[in-house]
Amino acid sequence: MIKLASKDCCTGCGACAYACPKQCICMKEDKLGIIYPVIDDTECIDCKCCQSVCPILKPVTYNQPQKAFAAWSSEEEERRTSASGGVAAEVYKEALKQGYYIAGAVSNDDFSVSFELSRDVALIAALKNSKYVFSSAYTLFSELKELLAKNEKVVIIGLPCHIAAIRKLFKDNSNLLLMDVVCHGTTPHSYLAQHIYMLEKESRQKAQCMSFRDPNTNTYTYTFTLYNTKGERFYSQRTKDGDTYQYGYHRMISYRENCYHCAFARKERISDVTLSDYKGIGKLAPCSFNNLKVSSVLVNTEKGKRFIENLIQNGSLIAEERPVMESILGDARLQSPNPKSMLRNIFEKQIVATGGDFESAMVKVMRIGLRNKKLMKIYSLPKRIIKKLFKIISCKEI
Repeated sequence: MIKLASKDCCTGCGACAYACPKQCICMKEDKLGIIYPVIDDTECIDCKCCQSVCPILKPVTYNQPQKAFAAWSSEEEERRTSASGGVAAEVYKEALKQGYYIAGAVSNDDFSVSFELSRDVALIAALKNSKYVFSSAYTLFSELKELLAKNEKVVIIGLPCHIAAIRKLFKDNSNLLLMDVVCHGTTPHSYLAQHIYMLEKESRQKAQCMSFRDPNTNTYTYTFTLYNTKGERFYSQRTKDGDTYQYGYHRMISYRENCYHCAFARKERISDVTLSDYKGIGKLAPCSFNNLKVSSVLVNTEKGKRFIENLIQNGSLIAEERPVMESILGDARLQSPNPKSMLRNIFEKQIVATGGDFESAMVKVMRIGLRNKKLMKIYSLPKRIIKKLFKIISCKEI
Protein backbone atom coordinates (compact mmCIF):
# COMPACT_ATOMS: atom_id res chain seq x y z
CA MET A 1 0.00 0.00 0.00
CA ILE A 2 1.46 3.33 -1.11
CA LYS A 3 1.65 6.01 1.56
CA LEU A 4 2.23 9.59 0.45
CA ALA A 5 3.35 12.45 2.70
CA SER A 6 0.94 13.10 5.56
CA LYS A 7 -1.47 16.03 5.33
CA ASP A 8 0.53 17.72 8.05
CA CYS A 9 3.57 17.87 5.78
CA CYS A 10 2.32 17.61 2.15
CA THR A 11 2.99 20.84 0.22
CA GLY A 12 0.66 19.99 -2.67
CA CYS A 13 3.54 20.34 -5.14
CA GLY A 14 2.16 17.63 -7.44
CA ALA A 15 5.48 15.85 -8.07
CA CYS A 16 3.91 12.51 -7.12
CA ALA A 17 1.02 12.95 -9.55
CA TYR A 18 3.37 13.91 -12.38
CA ALA A 19 5.72 10.97 -11.78
CA CYS A 20 2.99 8.30 -11.59
CA PRO A 21 3.33 6.08 -14.71
CA LYS A 22 -0.31 4.98 -14.46
CA GLN A 23 -1.58 8.55 -13.88
CA CYS A 24 -3.64 7.27 -10.98
CA ILE A 25 -2.80 10.21 -8.69
CA CYS A 26 -4.72 13.45 -9.08
CA MET A 27 -4.56 16.73 -7.17
CA LYS A 28 -7.92 17.48 -5.54
CA GLU A 29 -9.35 19.98 -3.10
CA ASP A 30 -10.65 18.51 0.15
CA LYS A 31 -13.85 19.76 1.79
CA LEU A 32 -11.97 22.79 3.18
CA GLY A 33 -10.58 23.75 -0.23
CA ILE A 34 -7.03 22.51 0.41
CA ILE A 35 -5.29 20.64 -2.42
CA TYR A 36 -3.82 17.19 -1.77
CA PRO A 37 -2.88 14.19 -3.95
CA VAL A 38 -5.44 11.40 -4.10
CA ILE A 39 -4.55 7.86 -5.27
CA ASP A 40 -6.89 5.62 -7.22
CA ASP A 41 -5.99 2.32 -5.53
CA THR A 42 -7.66 0.29 -8.30
CA GLU A 43 -5.07 1.52 -10.83
CA CYS A 44 -1.99 1.74 -8.58
CA ILE A 45 0.75 -0.80 -9.39
CA ASP A 46 2.77 -0.10 -6.23
CA CYS A 47 5.84 1.04 -8.21
CA LYS A 48 6.65 3.67 -5.60
CA CYS A 49 7.65 6.28 -8.21
CA CYS A 50 5.48 8.78 -6.33
CA GLN A 51 7.35 8.19 -3.08
CA SER A 52 10.78 8.45 -4.70
CA VAL A 53 10.12 11.98 -6.06
CA CYS A 54 8.40 13.36 -2.97
CA PRO A 55 10.67 16.07 -1.47
CA ILE A 56 9.10 15.43 1.92
CA LEU A 57 9.52 11.63 2.01
CA LYS A 58 12.88 11.77 0.19
CA PRO A 59 14.42 15.16 1.00
CA VAL A 60 16.83 16.94 -1.32
CA THR A 61 20.31 17.93 -0.20
CA TYR A 62 20.71 21.47 1.11
CA ASN A 63 23.28 24.15 0.34
CA GLN A 64 25.02 26.45 2.80
CA PRO A 65 24.80 30.12 1.71
CA GLN A 66 28.22 31.24 0.48
CA LYS A 67 27.66 34.97 0.10
CA ALA A 68 25.02 37.56 0.88
CA PHE A 69 24.13 40.86 -0.76
CA ALA A 70 21.77 43.74 -0.09
CA ALA A 71 20.67 44.56 -3.64
CA TRP A 72 18.18 46.43 -5.79
CA SER A 73 17.53 47.14 -9.46
CA SER A 74 19.47 50.02 -10.96
CA GLU A 75 16.27 51.03 -12.77
CA GLU A 76 14.16 53.15 -10.42
CA GLU A 77 10.85 52.24 -12.07
CA GLU A 78 11.65 48.53 -11.81
CA ARG A 79 12.36 48.99 -8.14
CA ARG A 80 9.18 51.01 -7.57
CA THR A 81 6.90 48.43 -9.16
CA SER A 82 8.51 45.39 -7.51
CA ALA A 83 7.61 43.98 -4.11
CA SER A 84 11.15 44.32 -2.84
CA GLY A 85 14.23 45.60 -4.65
CA GLY A 86 13.39 44.38 -8.14
CA VAL A 87 16.13 41.74 -8.18
CA ALA A 88 13.85 39.04 -9.61
CA ALA A 89 12.93 41.26 -12.58
CA GLU A 90 16.61 41.87 -13.32
CA VAL A 91 17.30 38.12 -13.06
CA TYR A 92 14.60 37.43 -15.64
CA LYS A 93 15.83 40.14 -18.02
CA GLU A 94 19.42 38.91 -17.88
CA ALA A 95 18.30 35.30 -18.29
CA LEU A 96 16.45 36.17 -21.50
CA LYS A 97 19.57 37.93 -22.81
CA GLN A 98 21.58 34.77 -22.15
CA GLY A 99 19.08 32.58 -24.00
CA TYR A 100 17.24 31.12 -21.01
CA TYR A 101 13.55 30.43 -20.77
CA ILE A 102 12.07 32.08 -17.69
CA ALA A 103 9.45 30.61 -15.35
CA GLY A 104 7.59 31.79 -12.27
CA ALA A 105 4.22 32.31 -10.66
CA VAL A 106 1.44 34.27 -12.38
CA SER A 107 -2.10 35.18 -11.32
CA ASN A 108 -4.90 33.73 -13.45
CA ASP A 109 -8.31 35.22 -14.29
CA ASP A 110 -9.88 33.49 -11.27
CA PHE A 111 -7.03 34.80 -9.05
CA SER A 112 -5.53 31.35 -8.65
CA VAL A 113 -1.76 31.17 -9.15
CA SER A 114 0.11 28.82 -11.46
CA PHE A 115 3.50 28.67 -13.15
CA GLU A 116 4.16 29.96 -16.63
CA LEU A 117 7.21 29.43 -18.80
CA SER A 118 8.25 31.54 -21.79
CA ARG A 119 10.96 33.41 -23.66
CA ASP A 120 8.70 36.46 -24.01
CA VAL A 121 9.94 39.54 -22.13
CA ALA A 122 6.29 40.57 -21.65
CA LEU A 123 5.90 37.74 -19.12
CA ILE A 124 8.12 39.56 -16.62
CA ALA A 125 5.37 42.03 -15.70
CA ALA A 126 3.06 39.15 -14.72
CA LEU A 127 5.82 37.41 -12.74
CA LYS A 128 6.57 40.45 -10.60
CA ASN A 129 5.26 41.10 -7.10
CA SER A 130 4.09 38.91 -4.22
CA LYS A 131 1.26 36.40 -4.55
CA TYR A 132 0.05 35.39 -1.10
CA VAL A 133 -1.94 32.33 -2.10
CA PHE A 134 -1.25 28.66 -2.79
CA SER A 135 0.46 27.95 -6.09
CA SER A 136 1.66 24.76 -7.70
CA ALA A 137 4.41 24.15 -10.24
CA TYR A 138 2.55 21.03 -11.40
CA THR A 139 1.57 22.55 -14.77
CA LEU A 140 5.23 23.41 -15.40
CA PHE A 141 6.69 19.90 -15.18
CA SER A 142 5.77 18.62 -18.65
CA GLU A 143 7.05 21.73 -20.44
CA LEU A 144 10.22 21.63 -18.39
CA LYS A 145 10.88 18.01 -19.32
CA GLU A 146 10.57 18.81 -23.04
CA LEU A 147 12.88 21.83 -22.85
CA LEU A 148 15.58 20.05 -20.86
CA ALA A 149 15.46 17.15 -23.34
CA LYS A 150 16.30 19.74 -26.03
CA ASN A 151 19.21 21.05 -23.93
CA GLU A 152 17.47 24.40 -23.37
CA LYS A 153 18.33 26.53 -20.33
CA VAL A 154 15.65 27.59 -17.83
CA VAL A 155 15.69 29.94 -14.85
CA ILE A 156 12.90 29.37 -12.32
CA ILE A 157 11.94 31.51 -9.34
CA GLY A 158 9.50 29.90 -6.92
CA LEU A 159 8.84 28.95 -3.32
CA PRO A 160 11.21 26.47 -1.66
CA CYS A 161 8.66 23.63 -1.97
CA HIS A 162 8.40 24.30 -5.73
CA ILE A 163 12.18 24.24 -6.14
CA ALA A 164 12.51 21.08 -4.05
CA ALA A 165 9.94 19.29 -6.26
CA ILE A 166 11.74 20.40 -9.43
CA ARG A 167 15.07 19.16 -8.09
CA LYS A 168 13.58 15.77 -7.19
CA LEU A 169 12.04 15.38 -10.65
CA PHE A 170 14.89 16.73 -12.78
CA LYS A 171 17.88 16.19 -10.49
CA ASP A 172 20.52 18.92 -10.47
CA ASN A 173 20.37 19.54 -14.21
CA SER A 174 23.15 21.89 -15.33
CA ASN A 175 20.68 23.78 -17.55
CA LEU A 176 18.47 24.70 -14.58
CA LEU A 177 19.10 27.85 -12.55
CA LEU A 178 16.85 27.64 -9.50
CA MET A 179 15.99 30.50 -7.18
CA ASP A 180 13.68 30.39 -4.19
CA VAL A 181 11.81 33.18 -2.44
CA VAL A 182 11.71 33.03 1.36
CA CYS A 183 8.18 31.90 2.17
CA HIS A 184 6.11 32.63 5.26
CA GLY A 185 3.25 30.33 4.26
CA THR A 186 0.55 29.86 1.63
CA THR A 187 -3.21 30.22 2.00
CA PRO A 188 -5.61 27.98 0.03
CA HIS A 189 -6.98 29.62 -3.12
CA SER A 190 -10.54 28.87 -2.02
CA TYR A 191 -10.12 31.36 0.86
CA LEU A 192 -9.02 34.11 -1.50
CA ALA A 193 -11.81 33.33 -3.97
CA GLN A 194 -14.40 33.58 -1.20
CA HIS A 195 -12.93 36.86 0.01
CA ILE A 196 -12.94 38.50 -3.41
CA TYR A 197 -16.48 37.26 -4.12
CA MET A 198 -17.64 38.86 -0.86
CA LEU A 199 -15.96 42.18 -1.72
CA GLU A 200 -17.44 42.12 -5.23
CA LYS A 201 -20.89 41.50 -3.79
CA GLU A 202 -20.56 44.31 -1.25
CA SER A 203 -19.30 46.83 -3.80
CA ARG A 204 -21.42 45.55 -6.71
CA GLN A 205 -18.34 45.59 -8.90
CA LYS A 206 -16.42 42.90 -10.75
CA ALA A 207 -12.72 42.48 -9.90
CA GLN A 208 -10.47 42.36 -12.94
CA CYS A 209 -7.12 42.81 -11.23
CA MET A 210 -5.75 42.24 -7.73
CA SER A 211 -2.56 43.11 -5.87
CA PHE A 212 -1.24 42.19 -2.44
CA ARG A 213 1.52 44.82 -2.54
CA ASP A 214 0.22 47.47 -4.90
CA PRO A 215 2.95 49.76 -6.30
CA ASN A 216 0.34 52.55 -6.44
CA THR A 217 0.13 52.48 -2.63
CA ASN A 218 3.84 51.66 -2.07
CA THR A 219 4.59 47.94 -1.99
CA TYR A 220 6.06 48.14 1.52
CA THR A 221 2.64 49.10 2.99
CA TYR A 222 1.26 45.63 2.07
CA THR A 223 -2.00 47.09 0.79
CA PHE A 224 -4.49 44.65 -0.74
CA THR A 225 -6.27 46.23 -3.71
CA LEU A 226 -8.90 45.30 -6.28
CA TYR A 227 -9.49 47.00 -9.63
CA ASN A 228 -12.64 46.78 -11.74
CA THR A 229 -12.96 46.18 -15.47
CA LYS A 230 -12.39 49.90 -16.12
CA GLY A 231 -9.09 49.84 -14.30
CA GLU A 232 -10.52 51.76 -11.33
CA ARG A 233 -9.50 50.78 -7.81
CA PHE A 234 -12.60 49.96 -5.77
CA TYR A 235 -11.02 48.30 -2.74
CA SER A 236 -7.87 49.16 -0.81
CA GLN A 237 -7.09 47.96 2.71
CA ARG A 238 -4.19 46.87 4.85
CA THR A 239 -4.17 44.30 7.63
CA LYS A 240 -4.65 46.95 10.28
CA ASP A 241 -7.64 48.33 8.36
CA GLY A 242 -9.54 45.07 8.90
CA ASP A 243 -9.08 43.11 5.68
CA THR A 244 -9.83 39.52 6.69
CA TYR A 245 -7.63 37.83 4.08
CA GLN A 246 -4.63 40.00 4.91
CA TYR A 247 -5.25 39.51 8.62
CA GLY A 248 -5.25 35.73 8.20
CA TYR A 249 -2.13 35.77 6.07
CA HIS A 250 0.05 38.29 7.91
CA ARG A 251 -0.97 36.99 11.34
CA MET A 252 0.03 33.47 10.19
CA ILE A 253 -3.47 32.10 10.84
CA SER A 254 -4.88 30.77 7.56
CA TYR A 255 -1.99 28.83 5.99
CA ARG A 256 -1.96 25.24 4.76
CA GLU A 257 -1.13 22.88 7.61
CA ASN A 258 2.27 21.95 6.14
CA CYS A 259 3.46 25.55 6.46
CA TYR A 260 3.61 25.14 10.23
CA HIS A 261 5.92 22.13 9.78
CA CYS A 262 7.89 23.45 6.78
CA ALA A 263 11.09 21.50 6.13
CA PHE A 264 12.53 24.38 4.09
CA ALA A 265 12.30 27.16 6.72
CA ARG A 266 15.97 26.97 7.67
CA LYS A 267 19.25 28.70 6.97
CA GLU A 268 20.39 25.91 4.65
CA ARG A 269 18.77 26.37 1.22
CA ILE A 270 17.67 24.07 -1.61
CA SER A 271 18.27 26.56 -4.47
CA ASP A 272 21.15 28.27 -6.25
CA VAL A 273 20.00 31.68 -4.97
CA THR A 274 17.55 32.74 -2.25
CA LEU A 275 15.67 36.06 -2.52
CA SER A 276 13.66 37.95 0.11
CA ASP A 277 12.90 41.32 1.65
CA TYR A 278 15.99 42.40 3.59
CA LYS A 279 14.67 42.41 7.15
CA GLY A 280 17.97 42.16 9.00
CA ILE A 281 19.84 45.05 7.40
CA GLY A 282 22.33 46.62 9.81
CA LYS A 283 22.09 43.87 12.43
CA LEU A 284 25.66 42.65 12.07
CA ALA A 285 27.46 45.49 10.28
CA PRO A 286 26.99 49.27 9.84
CA CYS A 287 24.74 50.20 6.94
CA SER A 288 24.18 53.57 5.24
CA PHE A 289 20.67 52.75 3.91
CA ASN A 290 17.41 51.35 5.29
CA ASN A 291 15.66 48.16 4.20
CA LEU A 292 12.85 49.74 2.15
CA LYS A 293 12.83 48.39 -1.41
CA VAL A 294 15.99 46.38 -0.75
CA SER A 295 16.31 42.65 -1.48
CA SER A 296 18.33 40.12 0.43
CA VAL A 297 20.25 37.86 -1.96
CA LEU A 298 21.76 34.69 -0.52
CA VAL A 299 24.11 32.97 -2.96
CA ASN A 300 24.08 29.22 -2.30
CA THR A 301 26.00 27.60 -5.19
CA GLU A 302 28.78 28.46 -7.61
CA LYS A 303 26.23 28.56 -10.44
CA GLY A 304 24.15 31.10 -8.53
CA LYS A 305 27.24 33.10 -7.61
CA ARG A 306 28.32 33.50 -11.24
CA PHE A 307 24.88 34.68 -12.31
CA ILE A 308 24.38 37.22 -9.49
CA GLU A 309 27.92 38.63 -9.71
CA ASN A 310 27.42 39.11 -13.45
CA LEU A 311 24.27 41.16 -12.74
CA ILE A 312 26.28 43.33 -10.34
CA GLN A 313 29.21 43.74 -12.70
CA ASN A 314 27.05 44.73 -15.69
CA GLY A 315 25.21 47.35 -13.61
CA SER A 316 21.78 45.71 -13.58
CA LEU A 317 21.95 45.48 -9.79
CA ILE A 318 23.26 47.88 -7.20
CA ALA A 319 24.58 45.67 -4.43
CA GLU A 320 26.58 45.68 -1.22
CA GLU A 321 28.02 42.49 0.20
CA ARG A 322 26.74 41.83 3.72
CA PRO A 323 27.44 39.22 6.43
CA VAL A 324 25.72 35.96 5.50
CA MET A 325 24.16 35.58 8.94
CA GLU A 326 22.62 39.08 8.86
CA SER A 327 19.71 38.11 6.62
CA ILE A 328 19.26 34.83 8.45
CA LEU A 329 19.07 36.44 11.88
CA GLY A 330 16.71 39.12 10.57
CA ASP A 331 14.17 36.73 9.06
CA ALA A 332 12.54 34.13 11.30
CA ARG A 333 11.57 32.00 8.30
CA LEU A 334 15.26 31.48 7.53
CA GLN A 335 15.48 29.78 10.92
CA SER A 336 12.27 27.84 11.57
CA PRO A 337 8.64 27.45 10.40
CA ASN A 338 5.82 29.64 11.67
CA PRO A 339 4.64 28.51 15.11
CA LYS A 340 0.97 27.79 15.62
CA SER A 341 -0.75 30.53 17.59
CA MET A 342 -3.86 30.50 19.73
CA LEU A 343 -5.68 32.29 16.90
CA ARG A 344 -4.62 29.58 14.43
CA ASN A 345 -6.06 26.91 16.72
CA ILE A 346 -9.33 28.84 16.91
CA PHE A 347 -9.38 29.22 13.11
CA GLU A 348 -8.91 25.48 12.61
CA LYS A 349 -12.00 24.78 14.68
CA GLN A 350 -14.03 27.56 13.03
CA ILE A 351 -13.17 26.62 9.42
CA VAL A 352 -14.26 23.02 10.11
CA ALA A 353 -17.40 24.12 11.96
CA THR A 354 -18.41 26.44 9.09
CA GLY A 355 -17.71 23.84 6.41
CA GLY A 356 -14.89 25.88 4.87
CA ASP A 357 -16.57 29.32 5.07
CA PHE A 358 -13.46 31.49 5.27
CA GLU A 359 -15.17 34.83 5.93
CA SER A 360 -17.32 33.55 8.79
CA ALA A 361 -14.38 31.79 10.39
CA MET A 362 -11.93 34.68 10.03
CA VAL A 363 -14.36 37.36 11.23
CA LYS A 364 -14.72 35.44 14.51
CA VAL A 365 -10.97 34.98 14.79
CA MET A 366 -10.31 38.66 14.07
CA ARG A 367 -12.83 39.71 16.70
CA ILE A 368 -11.00 37.64 19.32
CA GLY A 369 -7.58 38.81 18.14
CA LEU A 370 -8.49 42.51 18.21
CA ARG A 371 -10.14 42.14 21.62
CA ASN A 372 -7.04 40.47 23.03
CA LYS A 373 -4.86 43.22 21.57
CA LYS A 374 -6.95 45.88 23.33
CA LEU A 375 -6.74 43.98 26.61
CA MET A 376 -2.97 43.75 26.30
CA LYS A 377 -2.78 47.51 25.79
CA ILE A 378 -4.86 48.08 28.91
CA TYR A 379 -2.75 45.66 30.97
CA SER A 380 0.49 47.29 29.81
CA LEU A 381 -0.75 50.89 30.30
CA PRO A 382 0.72 51.41 33.81
CA LYS A 383 4.11 50.13 32.65
CA ARG A 384 4.04 52.42 29.60
CA ILE A 385 3.09 55.44 31.73
CA ILE A 386 5.94 54.76 34.17
CA LYS A 387 8.38 54.33 31.29
CA LYS A 388 7.27 57.63 29.74
CA LEU A 389 7.52 59.49 33.07
CA PHE A 390 10.99 58.08 33.66
CA LYS A 391 12.05 59.29 30.21
CA ILE A 392 10.70 62.80 30.89
CA ILE A 393 12.47 62.98 34.28
CA SER A 394 15.72 61.75 32.78
CA CYS A 395 15.56 64.39 30.04
CA LYS A 396 14.99 67.18 32.60
CA GLU A 397 17.94 66.06 34.70
CA ILE A 398 20.17 66.24 31.62
